[in-house]
Amino acid sequence: MKLKGPPRDDVSVDMGPMIDLVFLLLIFFMVASVVTELEKVEIDIPESSHAKVPEDTKGRMMLSVDANNQVYVGTAPVTIEELKVHVERELDLNPELRILIRADQRVVYKTCKDIMRACGEVGATDLIYATFEE
Repeated sequence: MKLKGPPRDDVSVDMGPMIDLVFLLLIFFMVASVVTELEKVEIDIPESSHAKVPEDTKGRMMLSVDANNQVYVGTAPVTIEELKVHVERELDLNPELRILIRADQRVVYKTCKDIMRACGEVGATDLIYATFEE
């Protein structure tokens, strides 16, 4: 049995679903970018004429220090003793842990020294500080 109909000249692609999908993706990425921006503590990072941007900052544990010398792991405020516990826990999961320290330019050196000492005491040795290039 052979079915043959007349040739149709009015065949077209319905663009409605594709436009809906594009708008949904656009909204998703707009919302996702706002969420990732909220995960950082507000810090005035210092500038340096000798600053070098590291090749890879992904996968680093982020520590932040605000202008009031408050230390944060991610966005959670911690003391130096709690910092040791967090770093040690991360070292157990990843023995090659790398740490990024974002310190406000008004932070006293003693706070930075305490952070470096705490990280070193538990075995974390790959530390970098965030700076902007002048």
